[in-house]
Amino acid sequence: MVEFGLYNVAGNPNLTFIFFVGLTILMVLGFRFAYYAYRNRASTELASQVPIWSHLLYIGVLTTVFGAAGILEIVTSWQLPYKSAAMLGATLLLAFAIRQIHYTATSADSGSRTHPFERLARAVFVAAVILQAVLLVQFGESDLTATLGSLSALAFLAYGLAFYHDQISTSRLQGTMLDSLLRHLLPILSFAALTGIVNLAIPFGLDRIVVLHVQVVFIIMTATALMTGTIKLRQNLASL
Repeated sequence: MVEFGLYNVAGNPNLTFIFFVGLTILMVLGFRFAYYAYRNRASTELASQVPIWSHLLYIGVLTTVFGAAGILEIVTSWQLPYKSAAMLGATLLLAFAIRQIHYTATSADSGSRTHPFERLARAVFVAAVILQAVLLVQFGESDLTATLGSLSALAFLAYGLAFYHDQISTSRLQGTMLDSLLRHLLPILSFAALTGIVNLAIPFGLDRIVVLHVQVVFIIMTATALMTGTIKLRQNLASL
């Protein structure tokens, strides 16, 4: 039976309040982000942009799931530790979205011109998210899942940054919609990744409540970045 009530995060009422506010904002803005990504995908006449909007749609869905699961943990007896896999998946999709913008800008087929090593790296990244979800379902939060999730988020951030820096170093996108979208995605990727990376301090002995205080800041910053990204998506929709 599910019991309703107030279940404090790490037994700390103040931290619980901050998490509740941050997760609620993230859930709402994640939903809005997904909605406008869907509208852009439905309205675009450029087939090359459909994969970008699809990535953004699923990013919004996953951040919404993460926020909703976190809220349920606070107001019900449910424990949903695997919610962090949703944020990890959103981080990976953010990196993939930046990669897709890179290939769209160069008019390249992201499949045919991808180096085999990169295809292997992407397969490993997807496997890492799946493994993280399985481990969380089976064993809950532990030093192992904290380490795997943190290192995976760090790898996804580095992967996305590599494509971002390669793209902005050229003039192919400057002043275009894709250029503006790319610059809005970078803060979302950075803060979403840091939400997971901060857990790496747990296996090294840092008190979990300290890590949670830092993590909730990055959750709120992710929500803020999603808000500015949503404004961009709405502006692009209005121009179609």
